Amino acid sequence: MATDCEKRLLKQFLDGIDTNELCKIVRSVYHGGAIAANSREDAELLLLSQPFSRVLSSKKVQTTVLLKFLISKGLIPTTDMTKSDLCLAFKTLVENQPDYIRPPIQPIQMSVPNNMLAITQNNNMMHTQPYQAAAQQMPVSMPTPVNMALDKKAKKDRDNELLEEFIEMFAKHFYDLLNDLGVPGKNQLDTRHFYDNCTMSLKILGGSNEISETCEDSTSILQCLLGVKKEHILFFSPHLSDVKWKKESHGLVKVHIGGTLHQGVGRMVGMFEQQFILREDPQAENTWKILNTNFMMKSMDLITAGSTLSIQGPCQTNQLQIDNV
Repeated sequence: MATDCEKRLLKQFLDGIDTNELCKIVRSVYHGGAIAANSREDAELLLLSQPFSRVLSSKKVQTTVLLKFLISKGLIPTTDMTKSDLCLAFKTLVENQPDYIRPPIQPIQMSVPNNMLAITQNNNMMHTQPYQAAAQQMPVSMPTPVNMALDKKAKKDRDNELLEEFIEMFAKHFYDLLNDLGVPGKNQLDTRHFYDNCTMSLKILGGSNEISETCEDSTSILQCLLGVKKEHILFFSPHLSDVKWKKESHGLVKVHIGGTLHQGVGRMVGMFEQQFILREDPQAENTWKILNTNFMMKSMDLITAGSTLSIQGPCQTNQLQIDNV
C-alpha cells in the first residue's frame, strides 16, 4: 500500500503533466480495457491508487519530465542515468521524507509440504529419503523455438527503448552542461563525462575563415570547448526531436545531433552539428562516457549562402552513416 508521502510526491509530479498526457498514462498503466479517465481528477485518482514504480515506469511518462522533477527536488543528474535510475532516485526521495514510515521486516517462513519426505520401513528401521514421485509425474514445459524467438525480440525491443530514452536524455543533458560550462556554481561538463583518451575534432566555419582544432584527451577537450564558448559567447540549442543514433555490434553507440547557435536573446548566429561515439564503462555498470566527438559550427552568413554542412573527422568509425533505428 502506498504511503502518504509517496502519494504526496507522486501527486506533485503529476501536477506538472497536462490532462491529456495524464489520460494517456492511465491507459498505459491499466493496459486500456474498460478503465477510462474522463477528467483530470479521475486520472489522478486512478494513478495515485497504483504504486509509484508502476506509474513512473510507464512508457507514456517522459524521462525528461521525470528528470526535471527530480532535479527540482535536489537531484544532481549524470549523463549515464537511465529511467530505471530515476525511478530508484524517486524511491530514495520518498524514503528521505520526514513522515516516511519504513514498513516492518516480515520474517521469512518456510513451510514443508507433508509429502516432501517419504518414509519407508525396512527391518523395523525408519529411513527418510527425498520424495521423487511428484517430481517424476510433473510434466516439464520446455520453451519452444517460437517462444524463445518472441522473448528474444521482446528483450531487444525493450533494450532499444531504454537506449533511446537514455540518448534523448543524454542529448538534452549534454548541452545543458555545455551551456553552463565556466559558470560558477552551475552543474557543468567535466572529465567524468569523457574517457581519459577521448578525442575531438572541432571545426568552425565563418565567412572566409576556418578554425580547426584536434584534442587528444578529456582535459584539452574541456579547455577547448570553454575557450570557444567564451570567445564567441555562444548558447547551444539542440534540435532534440531529430536525434539520430545507431548501435554497433561491438557496443559503441553513435549519436548525431544538430541545432542552432545563439548570442543573447533573439539572435541566432549559426548552426552546429555534432557526432558522438559513446561506450559503456566496463568498470561501472550503466555508465556511458564519450569516446569520440566531431563538432562542426557554421556562421549565419554561410548558412544563408546555401553551402552544405558536413562533418569530417579523423576517426574512421565516424565516417559511417548514422541512420535512424
